[in-house]
Amino acid sequence: MVERTIEARPNRGAASPSRIARRREVARKVFLQLHRTIGLFVGAVFVLVGLSGAVLAFREDIDELLNASIMRVDTPAQASYRSPDEILGAAFAAMPADGKAERLTMPRHPGSAAAITYMVETDDLETDVYQLFVDPYTAKVKGQRLYQHRGRLFSQPLIPILMTFHWTLLLGVNNAYVLGSLAILVFFSILVGLYLWFPLNGDWRLGLKIKWGASAERLAFDIHRNVGIYCAAILLVMLSTGIAMIFKPATRSVTTLFSPVRPKVDFGKSKPLPGQSPIGVGAAVAAADKIFPDGRLHWILLPSAPSGVYVVGKQSDDEPNRTKTSRNVGVDQYSGRVLQVQDRNGFTAGEKFLEWLFPLHSGEAFGAVGRSIVLLIGLTPLALYVTGFLRWRQKRRARRRASY
Repeated sequence: MVERTIEARPNRGAASPSRIARRREVARKVFLQLHRTIGLFVGAVFVLVGLSGAVLAFREDIDELLNASIMRVDTPAQASYRSPDEILGAAFAAMPADGKAERLTMPRHPGSAAAITYMVETDDLETDVYQLFVDPYTAKVKGQRLYQHRGRLFSQPLIPILMTFHWTLLLGVNNAYVLGSLAILVFFSILVGLYLWFPLNGDWRLGLKIKWGASAERLAFDIHRNVGIYCAAILLVMLSTGIAMIFKPATRSVTTLFSPVRPKVDFGKSKPLPGQSPIGVGAAVAAADKIFPDGRLHWILLPSAPSGVYVVGKQSDDEPNRTKTSRNVGVDQYSGRVLQVQDRNGFTAGEKFLEWLFPLHSGEAFGAVGRSIVLLIGLTPLALYVTGFLRWRQKRRARRRASY
């Protein structure tokens, strides 16, 4: 019997460990170059976007602090607001004849003034937006300011300027997609950074330490890596919510694939009645109180035409968005009849997702803690950019020395 020795032949379809290692090394170099390029150029823009976002986390408090003489009031011992009719009456008396009142926003805390927003058409067919502030306890006008003017951006208050920059880079609303596109690149760069963070030897604990006694080069690398890994999750949330809001139509379309999303609420039209004068805002609020007996009166959107309606918003304590409310009642300005109701308690999953985008992005969904986190996260792009730039310069100098 002849014995045959069968030699084991290598599997041509399987890559050797050395080949896999080389592929990983090549992929790592490619990703590293992408991470550096996006970080150096696009990251510089997001340093400014992040810093503006940090300020805007407490935008109302800062705005009131900078404009305390007109936006803050003394709280009397017996704190009781005057009626919305009295507050609006004082505002109407102080407004110019060609001013068109748009809304009354009630004070957000006992020491704030009520704000009446009105518009004035200019000679160049533009519209100036003004805010007039009234003491809610005395119904006396505190003052007013120009809030928005398309032709004179820097004549506006600081907070509106920062908000415009944060959303559009001062390129205009129609060009907000530029910032959205850059945000997508940064989002991708963070994901690449997470891949690059994982240590080559597989010991992930090494990526969570900073060697404070090491060289400046190593210190910059460790800080960059640690800030990135500890803040990555929140940064991704900030970026994704910002991108979703900039590309709102696309976000709504994608959301409808998973959950129904109803069109924007139509609060109906008022029907003028012969010999019937419009009701006051107090009557409109009373009609809304029957629908939403709980909650805080947040705003009253005023009719802009004979067919316009009152929209009364009653904000509940559990709403994530504190800037506006999703509990609104449309009221006929002549009959006081309720025409339409928006109630967030009946929102679909998709509508709740859209409702949470801004509160998550701004941090206001979680109160002062959430805003504080957003403030700190707003400083993160600066820390990442500085340490990343130092690391890039160190590597560049090392390559130059090696070439000599």
